[in-house]
Amino acid sequence: MTDDAAAVRARADAALEAGKALRARCLEDRAGWLVDTAGLLGGDSDLGREARQQLPEATGLSEEMVDWALRTTFETIRNDALTRLAEEARRASAPGATAHELVSVVLAGNVFTASVRAVFVPLLLGSSVLVKASSRETRFPELLREALTSANPTFGAAMQVASFSGGAPEPERAMMERAGLVSVYGGDAAVEAVQRRAPGRVPVAPHGHGVSVAYCSKASVEGARATAGALALDVAAYDQRGCLSPSIVYVEGEARVAEAFAETLSAALGGLERTLPRGPLPDAVASAQVQWRGLAMVDGMLLRGRTHAVAVRPLGPPRWSPGYRNVVLVAVRNLDEAFDAMQAYADHLKCIGCSGDVRPEIEDRLAQRPAWQAYPTPLGTMQTPALNAPQDGEPVWTGHLRSLP
Repeated sequence: MTDDAAAVRARADAALEAGKALRARCLEDRAGWLVDTAGLLGGDSDLGREARQQLPEATGLSEEMVDWALRTTFETIRNDALTRLAEEARRASAPGATAHELVSVVLAGNVFTASVRAVFVPLLLGSSVLVKASSRETRFPELLREALTSANPTFGAAMQVASFSGGAPEPERAMMERAGLVSVYGGDAAVEAVQRRAPGRVPVAPHGHGVSVAYCSKASVEGARATAGALALDVAAYDQRGCLSPSIVYVEGEARVAEAFAETLSAALGGLERTLPRGPLPDAVASAQVQWRGLAMVDGMLLRGRTHAVAVRPLGPPRWSPGYRNVVLVAVRNLDEAFDAMQAYADHLKCIGCSGDVRPEIEDRLAQRPAWQAYPTPLGTMQTPALNAPQDGEPVWTGHLRSLP
């Protein structure tokens, strides 16, 4: 069902009205509400079971992957994490700063749980939220709203969901006209279009196209099984469809080191075919996959499983995979050579997964490159960011608190 401008305004009115009660209560009450909501969708409640039944078809992910995504995402919603995030936001803001009455959020559809942080952060700080669901996936935002309402009916209406075609001028204007902040997730073209059409007084927080990579030290791949298992989970999660999914893995050492590690990584991805099976392969991706794999065979080495492929190619211009568990390993002499290669796409780099022994060095190099947006995280955690993990190089709460005139 598509909402017209009048329906969108009615949803904004309902969110704003419920927001009065939300802001009248203390941080602890709001945090407790969000924790209760997380328990409903992350656990074995009626809503949790409904989500696990409906979301595979809605998202194109397997039942096992949907269950993993719900569990690991909502495990991050804890009272201590919520309180710490709110305190960080307050300390970094001007004295007396307050939450916007309404935050409008435009969602993308590639990783369904990405909406959790987008919605929970403003609600925690006291803002009502009006969400425009992606046309690719509308069910999870509705389930999230139902869980919020079930956890606290008084607060629940502070999140409302609108559905209309991207770029529809009247509904889009209605979505933004009363917002204090608009957060936009999606491709660069979609983000730029919303920025152009936003009212001049309304700030827009853009979250556009992004890529992620991983770096494995030579020491970490010599005892390769644990490293491969952690990296395989990062590749397989959400079928490698998100901006935190690693597409290129830089492996320290000669080509033979990368080739040996490719064998172990391929075996680990093969094991995940049983425990976290891949969802159906869309036709457009299948075509891109054939082309990518063909070029990989010409460039170097290619290992194929039933639902994955691992390529090893020489260092050169990046060749991004089509996702869906196709990943390339590139042998590099050292971390400096990998960072030189990353420079080509630094503007879009979101995350660097890394073996634990090199994380301090990666943190140092990123500190020397303040223009880069990326943050480092251990292998195996790329797809389960902490609630307060950076977002596009900024704290996740950036823009959510405003100074009163």
